[in-house]
Amino acid sequence: MVAAIVIALSLFLAFIRGGQLNRLKNVDLRLPYLAIISFILDFLPYHLNHIPSWVLFIIFIVKYTLLFIFIFFNSKYKHIKIIGMGILMNFLVILLNGGAMPVSRRALEIPSLAKQVEMIQSGVLSNYTLMTDKTSLWILADIIYIPWPKEQFISIGDIMIMLGIFLLIQHTMVND
Repeated sequence: MVAAIVIALSLFLAFIRGGQLNRLKNVDLRLPYLAIISFILDFLPYHLNHIPSWVLFIIFIVKYTLLFIFIFFNSKYKHIKIIGMGILMNFLVILLNGGAMPVSRRALEIPSLAKQVEMIQSGVLSNYTLMTDKTSLWILADIIYIPWPKEQFISIGDIMIMLGIFLLIQHTMVND
């Protein structure tokens, strides 16, 4: 949801700055299907029940490998490099925490997140784990509270990804 708002805001600001939507077609992304497959893999664990942890870890590695290849082949765009840095940050914190993104324990205090916390604790949302004092690279975990439009926690990596998308849209619509 936050990403959709960032994209909409970037499009709106680009229009205000005299940008043209049709310039977005000038972004010549190589191997875009790798990113698409990666996003599909991101949602796959939510639709399959009782997946062994080793399968989830393989999905995690494949998903990020596809994204890194996509970033590499599109690194001529400086804003794609910013997106890549965010993806790398998320990858590292997830990798070093057993294949799950750590979420701030403050989530326990937010009533609207009770269902998600319960799903994390029960293993239904196996892509996430609550932070502990043993969490590696906790600074890159989902520790930044976003109260609107939907209460959630995001990571510095998520912010970098959204910043890269925002800047890519701005640059392309206004400058090309």
